[in-house]
Amino acid sequence: MTAPAKIPPAFREEHADAGSVAAFHAEAQACRRCDLYRKATQVVFGEGRPHAPAMLVGEQPGDREDVAGHPFVGPAGRVLDECLEEAGIDRSACYITNAVKHFKFERR
Repeated sequence: MTAPAKIPPAFREEHADAGSVAAFHAEAQACRRCDLYRKATQVVFGEGRPHAPAMLVGEQPGDREDVAGHPFVGPAGRVLDECLEEAGIDRSACYITNAVKHFKFERR
């Protein structure tokens, strides 16, 4: 018999019921469940219509997103905008976010 799996903090029941985009945003602002927040400038939360017909999810914000506080405003955002334009999709009709809400900063 194997031991039950340990549930990571982000997936525990007390974090599963924020109830609204604003509540999720407030929770993300205060999140300290991993070390990424320590070096990030700010949370890069999603933007757009909460009930948009399309949701686009990137991996994590880049350095430009970290400084601006908005998703997909750097080089990847320009590529995304070009692709959306080519597909005939208005960016404002989408909800755009990243799976990770902090930039993983590395001093170089």
